[in-house]
Amino acid sequence: MNEKETKQQEQTKAIEATELADRVQISELLSRFCSVIDDKRINVETMAATFTPDGRFVAPNGAAIVGPEAIAADRIKSFSRFRATHHVTSDHIIDFDGDTARLRANMTAMHLWSDEESDPRSLQTHFVAGGVFEAVAVCNADGWRFSELKPRITWRTGAGISAVAKFHRK
Repeated sequence: MNEKETKQQEQTKAIEATELADRVQISELLSRFCSVIDDKRINVETMAATFTPDGRFVAPNGAAIVGPEAIAADRIKSFSRFRATHHVTSDHIIDFDGDTARLRANMTAMHLWSDEESDPRSLQTHFVAGGVFEAVAVCNADGWRFSELKPRITWRTGAGISAVAKFHRK
């Protein structure tokens, strides 16, 4: 291999390494978002490290919550109804267009109702939902951040589905 080919090969490897690092950072945004919900550690600082200042979380009912402060407040309110949650994501597909990337990831989430929200006449105390997270991420001086994150729920099963619908209509 001559010097020119060696240099081209090194440049290609550097580009591939950068893209791989970007993919990891974008996947970690979604992991961070889900983990703070499941660990009940939702706060403005984490949402600011996950979303752009004008980032949007689009709830399953289509309501858009804008900005890290509003997203944190909305997620705290929404998830206060649950004793525990467990979100699992997989099959992250990330497509780049310059400093913008689109993410699609499969999602399954279990929600265990708090005692106050459970139906005492029901033996079921939880529901499970599945679907897809869709996101747009942008790279700025602080690294990758979501400009939009949207869960698209394709199925639900278990107790309290009417309570979920009622909550999102408020």
